[in-house]
Amino acid sequence: MKAYRVEEMDRDRVVAEHTIDADTPWVAAETATGSEVVNTRGDEQRWIRVTDEADKVVYRFAFKGCGQ
Repeated sequence: MKAYRVEEMDRDRVVAEHTIDADTPWVAAETATGSEVVNTRGDEQRWIRVTDEADKVVYRFAFKGCGQ
């Protein structure tokens, strides 16, 4: 497992931050937010930024919406 910093974003502002140990950034995002996420982020106002604490790689996810 790796440590990930999960930040819930409102545009460019962090509204919540979590540190999660998970096997993948996807699982870290879903565990931290308690919501399903998709890895195709468009121009959503609310989104999730996940940083791999060891490698400093940044991932971006969107909350899964209706119909996705």
